[in-house]
Amino acid sequence: MARNTVDVVSDKAVSSCSGSGPSYTVNYSAKITWDPGDAGPPSIPVQVGDNVTVYKMDAGNGAHGDGGIDVSTYTYLVTGITDGDTLTLKYITDSNGDGDDSPCDLPSGTGSSASPNKAPHDFTRDLGPAFNLFL
Repeated sequence: MARNTVDVVSDKAVSSCSGSGPSYTVNYSAKITWDPGDAGPPSIPVQVGDNVTVYKMDAGNGAHGDGGIDVSTYTYLVTGITDGDTLTLKYITDSNGDGDDSPCDLPSGTGSSASPNKAPHDFTRDLGPAFNLFL
């Protein structure tokens, strides 16, 4: 059965990571969550339970969607929020079967093979099974 998902945040740059698998603390380049004291929330703030998709690309051969070579698609789960730009992610799976890898160790395909840039993160929210209306 199809599932409904919504895009939360796309193409979010990663600053740094710490921890070891399957749980990682990830710092982002800008705020991606919302606190009640904030002036206004992002259109859809990231929440615990959201999924994170990261495209591991062949370093130095182009980004995802720009003709680069997709090596594997990694999926992580948001398990905690430290502050507006720091999340705890848990490794779930990857399409190539490579196994657990830090979200900071996945190249974006830009930069060079000697100095690859970190792959950006895409956040989605699973809304559950699609609702079918029967008449």
